[in-house]
Amino acid sequence: MAVVCDTGGVYALYDADDAHHATVKVVVESEPGALLLPTILLAEIDYLFNTRLGVDATLDFLASVEAGAFTLVELMPKDLMRCRELVHQYRDLPLGLADASVIAIAERLRLQRILTIDQRHFRTVNPSGFSHFILLPADFE
Repeated sequence: MAVVCDTGGVYALYDADDAHHATVKVVVESEPGALLLPTILLAEIDYLFNTRLGVDATLDFLASVEAGAFTLVELMPKDLMRCRELVHQYRDLPLGLADASVIAIAERLRLQRILTIDQRHFRTVNPSGFSHFILLPADFE
């Protein structure tokens, strides 16, 4: 079964000093399905890697994307509409475009599982199509 990736989960996977690195790595290594990455997150990931981990981490990440470790998922027009709805509905959270895109893609693909360390946003949102998200690594069994 596939999992939709959030920026924080990807970042933790590549930063060995991150508090969540070990558990995220276990989840990813045991994941039999695709790691789906919304393309809109690439710029955010690039920024974090370059400013916090350096260009070598960025190059490592890009090589893994090229090698197929992540499956890139484009936002569809209806996803953008859903993002706008979510950002508006959760404006006090606040929920930004990056997190809203993860939610919109998960809803469209009917995937409950999200690789993230951001429990605050993803536990607060009531997804369309199912009762809640399964957050990995927090809900990893």
